[in-house]
Amino acid sequence: MENEIENAEQQLNLLSTTMPRKRSKSKDQRSRAVSQVIIQHLWAVLLLFAVVAAGIVAIIYIPRLMNKNDENIVLKQGTFFGRNPYQRGSSNDDYGLSRSRNKGRQLFLRRQGPPEAIGRVILFFNQPAVNGNRRIPRRVHIPAIQYDRRRFSLGEDFTKYMLSTPIFAHRFTKETIIYSSGSVYILPSLIDADERQYSIASLIASGHISLVDPRIRSSSSSDMTHYFRSTPINGPGIPDMDRETGGFSGSMHTNIGSFGTDDDEVDEDDDEEEYENEYRKPSRGKNKYDPTRTRHTQSPKTSKTSTTSTTTMKSTTTSTNEAISTRKPVHVHATLILDYIYPYPQSKKPVISANYSYPGPLIEAYENDTLIIRVINRLDVPSGIHWHGILQFGTPDMDGAIGVTQCAIPPNHEMIYEFKAEPAGTLWYHGHLLEQYADGLIGPLIIRRQDEYYSELYDSEQTLLISDWYNLRAHHDLMSWHSHRLNPFGLPPLPDAIVVNGKFTQSLFIPLSGSKHIRFRIVNSAIYSMFTLSIDGLPLHVIEVDSTITEPYVVDSFAINVAQRISFYVDLTELDSTYALPNGSLPQSLFIRIKAVTSNFFEDILNYIPPYENQSYPYPTFYTPLYVAILSIDSTNSTPSYAISAATPIPAKTVTPFETNLLDARPLTQTETTIPNATHYLNVRVKFDFGTDGLVHAFINNVTYSSDANYMHMRDDPAIGFTSDLNFITFLENENSLSIIQSDQNGHYLVPYNAVLDVLINNTAVGEHPFHLHGFTFWVIATSDYPDAETLYAGNYLQRDTISVPSGGWAKIRFLADNPGAWFFHCHIDWHMADGLALVFIVAPEQMVANGYQIPESGLKLCKALQRFNKTY
Repeated sequence: MENEIENAEQQLNLLSTTMPRKRSKSKDQRSRAVSQVIIQHLWAVLLLFAVVAAGIVAIIYIPRLMNKNDENIVLKQGTFFGRNPYQRGSSNDDYGLSRSRNKGRQLFLRRQGPPEAIGRVILFFNQPAVNGNRRIPRRVHIPAIQYDRRRFSLGEDFTKYMLSTPIFAHRFTKETIIYSSGSVYILPSLIDADERQYSIASLIASGHISLVDPRIRSSSSSDMTHYFRSTPINGPGIPDMDRETGGFSGSMHTNIGSFGTDDDEVDEDDDEEEYENEYRKPSRGKNKYDPTRTRHTQSPKTSKTSTTSTTTMKSTTTSTNEAISTRKPVHVHATLILDYIYPYPQSKKPVISANYSYPGPLIEAYENDTLIIRVINRLDVPSGIHWHGILQFGTPDMDGAIGVTQCAIPPNHEMIYEFKAEPAGTLWYHGHLLEQYADGLIGPLIIRRQDEYYSELYDSEQTLLISDWYNLRAHHDLMSWHSHRLNPFGLPPLPDAIVVNGKFTQSLFIPLSGSKHIRFRIVNSAIYSMFTLSIDGLPLHVIEVDSTITEPYVVDSFAINVAQRISFYVDLTELDSTYALPNGSLPQSLFIRIKAVTSNFFEDILNYIPPYENQSYPYPTFYTPLYVAILSIDSTNSTPSYAISAATPIPAKTVTPFETNLLDARPLTQTETTIPNATHYLNVRVKFDFGTDGLVHAFINNVTYSSDANYMHMRDDPAIGFTSDLNFITFLENENSLSIIQSDQNGHYLVPYNAVLDVLINNTAVGEHPFHLHGFTFWVIATSDYPDAETLYAGNYLQRDTISVPSGGWAKIRFLADNPGAWFFHCHIDWHMADGLALVFIVAPEQMVANGYQIPESGLKLCKALQRFNKTY
């Protein structure tokens, strides 16, 4: 038995030693066989790999090579050739279109995430001829989104509109998709004045819109990146980007009337019509104001502003693009939260902000829109907002003049301002109480014209709010010094610095992003300082003063007083050759110079009493009268290569205005009728003098204006107002034998309805005083700096809402009292207004009663809340 077991073990060991050798030998034989096959067929294998690679390359790149023209945007317009869907991807795939009825038919990106860039393109809208004369195409900025081409593929719900160019439109959202080399660009649909929705693709194909100025005859091609600029646009009617599905969340309203085209994009299918109705943008509701009401302000000479003429054009033009009418007004909503911020680490001064920014956010609307602005006061003191330049026709209680048209908004309360956006132009908003706008409560307000003049002359805009800066709080710290016996002459506190858009000197860079024609909107939002502005080597083409469009007035520099606004454009191709680089190209950057008028800044302050006993340097610069910003031409934010002290040549073909109000700038359009002759007259005598308290106060016709409601505590018992016609007292000599405006001798002047009032402002004080009239624009007849203007420009005077009255001189203005209400007229230097340099025009109170005007319940509640606050605090 033992021998058998031993024999079995020996056999097992023998088996285990021989089997691996056999398996190894078999494996080696197979490997040698495979190697021989590969060696024998090497070239065939390589050829197979080459064929597969070539196939992949062909699938990806051959379509691009075969359709090279489709990579470009052909400048010469094509034609619409029907609904031929571009079949690239199934409608059910992840990178085509989602057809879920829950989501609707939306653009859908294959890979979620932000776009490569958000920007704009400029399109030219062909305008119909007037009286046989062709009109200049209108330039319109359209928002656009850029995606990587690999992330976007079209499904069956897209229509191709041009044979030679890859321009498509979604059949339901009507967003336009433009294929270019490496990128896809999405543009929103357009909604005209008749609430009809169009794709930009169809309007390009039909010739209503061009990517280049149609006056340029060219059939060459250019890549879409040539037209796209990574500069986003915003404002009323601009749709938001839809980050979830791609594209835009809505459509863009245009200033164009009916495009007069049949809606070729709507399918006959009932199912598609259902989606079509779903994506049409609904009407935003009718404005309670009558947009056809005309006033005495400027209007274009053409008949298209006439309601009758416009209606006739629309009724006779149904299938062409000759119907250009007024855009329908909409409601524009905004919210401003007033609160303190500390934007500068070096400073402990709290800045009063709107929406936690300094300056506050831009508010934009189109003319005749309704602005509805909710103002929430989170300060520890009352506040309010004045909408500087808004006429407030029919809404005097929305003017924001605290103590005149409304009670202040107490802390932890709010007010909703609702008013019509008129007139169009460059305006601004600011606090009108407790010198709050000196501490930061300012912001830009732009009302765009329905047919913007000169838009073809510039392709970008910049808005600059120029302010003076105080290291200490205005009302809390500086007013106590201003009204102190140790300051016997009532000198205003001197600013510590100049800021532009919240930036200190040499820290404000303005990149141009390739733009060579730039419009600047300048607002003097200072509390005290007047400035002179220039840009090294560039002519400044002034095209707007306050809200009046002017004929281009080419200057090398201009002065701008407190609260005034001036718009101009520059053309970089006009740059003086002194600044050109050796190769003739444009320099990297230029200085924008803003110089404060220094005549009132270097007077000795008695004993250097607080806060001026020591100089304070909390910021990069202590007060200097010269502020420089950097115009970054190449957008690298590099400083100019030349010294700031270098001589600056005067640009060719420019003039230097000799007076502040730019009266030589001529209004572009005549008024609707000739300027009416004056029917009433008022002589306003301005002076500063000592009061019974031994302090210097401001006087207008020997009256210092004051009101408890706006905390101007200059008298113990401020007048309530008019009580009876028997109490009106006439005064001053009537130089022109006109009816003299009556006063209650407390700073209130009664103006009859539709009176044409001439106001002569005699400034016996030192320094120019900027006077602002609420509720009106006025004609500037003449000033002591330019007395000849009265006869030289008779019948065509310039209109403004803020007049700079020369030092020791006079200014004469005229306005039509067609806006019933109580309207402030005051010096806009806030220190002087606090001194009482103001009056109130009470215009046609009987007309307000006849019109059924009543103080709104919300206004009464606000006043009661303010009374409770005043009693408590």
